[in-house]
Amino acid sequence: MRATTNVGVGGLSPRALDETARCPSSALNSLAEWQETAGPAAFPFRPIVRHYQAVGRGRADAELVKALRVLAEQGCRRHGGGGRPAHGTILSSWLPCTFDQEDGDYDSYGAMPLLHQVAGTAAGGPDTGLDLQQVALLGDLLAFEAAAGRVCGSAPQQVRVRACLRALARAGELAPGAAGVTARFPGAPAADRAGELALLALEAVPPAVRLAAEITLLPMTPLHDEVMFIRSIQVFELVYRQVARCLERAVTALAGGDPAAAAAEVRGATARVAATGSLYRVLTTMPKESFAVIRSSTDGRSAIQSRAYREVERLSAPLPTERLPMELLRLDERPRPGRSLQEEYLAAGGGPRLDDLAAAMTGLDQAWHAMKRTHWGITLKIIGRVPGTGGSSGADYLREAAERPLFPALSPGGPHA
Repeated sequence: MRATTNVGVGGLSPRALDETARCPSSALNSLAEWQETAGPAAFPFRPIVRHYQAVGRGRADAELVKALRVLAEQGCRRHGGGGRPAHGTILSSWLPCTFDQEDGDYDSYGAMPLLHQVAGTAAGGPDTGLDLQQVALLGDLLAFEAAAGRVCGSAPQQVRVRACLRALARAGELAPGAAGVTARFPGAPAADRAGELALLALEAVPPAVRLAAEITLLPMTPLHDEVMFIRSIQVFELVYRQVARCLERAVTALAGGDPAAAAAEVRGATARVAATGSLYRVLTTMPKESFAVIRSSTDGRSAIQSRAYREVERLSAPLPTERLPMELLRLDERPRPGRSLQEEYLAAGGGPRLDDLAAAMTGLDQAWHAMKRTHWGITLKIIGRVPGTGGSSGADYLREAAERPLFPALSPGGPHA
């Protein structure tokens, strides 16, 4: 890793300068004390996470990493989970992310199982929980960047703050199920109010959602930009999960003879995909040099492993396997769900009663295509044409993937175009 004393975009995270957090003593002592009391106190997430964020997951204290691995192997429930029942299951999902330095994957990098678990238990159901989780992640990112902006006044840092501010201010488009929170946001918040908006978002989400956002930030390095990178990955994954849920409901509705309901679900998915532009504006603030370091520290963890993204494609139409990289073929060994939406559409036999659904599916395909083209363009700009970390050809694979329609039967040249 390059030596630098810069803070903010292109440099170190302000948390890396916290000498108390860099030293593992506080984390080790808090963990030992918690184990001795066997549960009356809440698990000491905070000092442990602070240490990981200060030094990076890849350089976390070996004794602490070993202690967390032993705790996971013993079963954290033995220790009572930490005073509140929900913390027991949260801890069980969180611990594996703390010792995955050698064998981690995309899921453990973003602690996605934990985020999905917490969202699934939210009042109002999983859809509300997933949307509230997105707001919490964006709020936490804005708080982080705004705090860095007060320490570092560089132009790139100010650009990052404005991009994050815009993303959170428009979170209602990405996460309509969190309207109870996002409706409180001002229409066009000024950059000097960024910290206030972040605090408003974080205080408005349920405590478990806020806790999940806090403890799932375990960067591999102490670089400032990796925090933004992880948060972006997490939010995109939740968007994909919501799109997949929309498609699941669309398949069910169409199978039940209700194409209008299916079309409504597909349009809901389209709106979420179309709203990802604000997330890409945040990602484009990533310096090439920082991403090169992050990339070298996350080998084996690739977006190609995204389960939620794959679910969107599986639920849309059967995928041809001849062009898939080996990593995807391995993932595709899992049993397929039932019919895809395209298969259900074709089985329904076409006709005017499906015209509205066909238009909705075409709209989703266009939004998905535009999103993937943007992803390809940003990847080309930041890393060029080097091979991907998941065994793909990198930007060239993304370009080919961007051209692959979600619903081939309805695409130009398809039998039902």
